[in-house]
Amino acid sequence: MACIENLNDDCLLKIVEYLNLEEQLELWKSCESASRLRSVISYTWQRQEEHTVDQETFKDNYEVLDEFLQCIRFTVAELTLRYLTMDQLKQWKGHTFPNLRQLTYLGDENSDIDGDVDIAILVACFPELEAIGLSGNTSGNHISRWRNIRRLDLQLCWYLSTQCFEEICQNLRLQALGIQWHSAEEDAYVRAISRLQELEELELDIVHLGSDNISQLLSLPKLKKLRLHNFEQLDDLLSDIGRIRGQDVLAAAFSDNIWMKRTEVLAKLRNLRSLTLVDDEGCCAIDFRTIINCFPLLEQLHLENSRIWLNADGIWDAVLACPRLRVFSMSNQVLYDDFFAFSKSTMNRALNQRMEALTMHFYKTDKEDLISQHFRHPKLNVSFSATSSSYSQLPGECIELEFMRLES
Repeated sequence: MACIENLNDDCLLKIVEYLNLEEQLELWKSCESASRLRSVISYTWQRQEEHTVDQETFKDNYEVLDEFLQCIRFTVAELTLRYLTMDQLKQWKGHTFPNLRQLTYLGDENSDIDGDVDIAILVACFPELEAIGLSGNTSGNHISRWRNIRRLDLQLCWYLSTQCFEEICQNLRLQALGIQWHSAEEDAYVRAISRLQELEELELDIVHLGSDNISQLLSLPKLKKLRLHNFEQLDDLLSDIGRIRGQDVLAAAFSDNIWMKRTEVLAKLRNLRSLTLVDDEGCCAIDFRTIINCFPLLEQLHLENSRIWLNADGIWDAVLACPRLRVFSMSNQVLYDDFFAFSKSTMNRALNQRMEALTMHFYKTDKEDLISQHFRHPKLNVSFSATSSSYSQLPGECIELEFMRLES
C-alpha cells in the first residue's frame, strides 16, 4: 500500500475511478483513516453523480456506509437502491440528499419491512425527487408527499391501494406514469389517471381495457406516448385506438408482434410517419409489403435487432411502396453476405424515381465495407451512426404509440 500512496493525486484518482464501488470499498478498508488514498476515494464518491447500492454493498458495515453517505449527499443526482434490509435503510435516516432527482428503489417483497415505513424514509431522505421507479410491498402511502415528482413508475408494485393511487393522481402533476392494476380496479384507476391533465406518457402493464376507458385515457389533452404490454386482446385494443384517435398516431413501435395485426386495423393509423420494429424475425407467411402499404405517409422505417428479409430486396420494395420515406435504419443486427445478394436494378428503380435522397443508417450491423460497396447511388446517403430512434428496451409483445397532441 505504501507504493500506491507514493503516486500523485491524479494517478490515484485514475486508479480509483477505474474501480467499481465494491472494489473501492475494499481499498477503503485497507487504508488508514487519515490516509491520502481515503481522501481520493472520498473525492471520487463526491464527484460522481450516479450510484447503485444493494444489500451486499455495505452489508453490516454501517460506519463506512455513513462515510459514503456524507460524501455523496450534496452531489448525487441519480440513485438505485436494491433490496436493502430495514436495518440498512434506517442508516439513511438523518441524511438528506437535496439534489437527488431520480431514484430507482427495488424493495424486497420478502423482507421484514413493515407497511410503507421504507417509503416514508425515502421521502424524508430525498425531498426533491422528480422521477422514481418503485417495487416492493408499498401500498402507495407517502408517495403523494413528493410534490415535485413528474415521472412515476409503479408497474412492479403489486399491492397498491386504490385509495393511495387516487391520492397520488390528485396531488401530483405527473407527466409520465407506468402502472398496472387488477381487472376489478380498472374503472377506479382510469378515473384517477384521467385527472392527470399534464400527463404526456402512459405505460400500462395490464391484460384488458374496456372501450369506454380507452376513450377516457385517449382524451388526456397532453398525451403523447402510450405503451402497452401483456395485453390479451391487443388487436381489438389497437382497433379501438385507431377508431378513436388513429388519425393522430404519428409513430408506432412493435416488439415482435406486428405480423399478428390485421391490415384493416393497421390501416386506421393512416397518418403514421415513423414505424419501428424491434426483435422481429419476420413471418414467412406474410409479405411485409402488405403491412407497409397500410402507411402511405410513412417517412421513417427503423429495424432494431430485426431480420425480416432474406436480402436487401426487401428494403427496396419498402422504398418503392413508400414514396415519402426519408430515413431507413437498421441497428443491432449482424448482416451476412447473403443479405447483399439483391437486385441492383430494383434498387436503382426505387431510388431513381425519388425527388429527394434517402438516408440509410446502419449501426452495429458489421459489414460496413459491403454496405459501402453495394449501397451506392446519387440519391442515397449512407451513415454508420446511431439514430435518435431507440426502442431497444421495448419488452416483447409490446407496442408503443406516439400521438399528435390534442388541440386545446
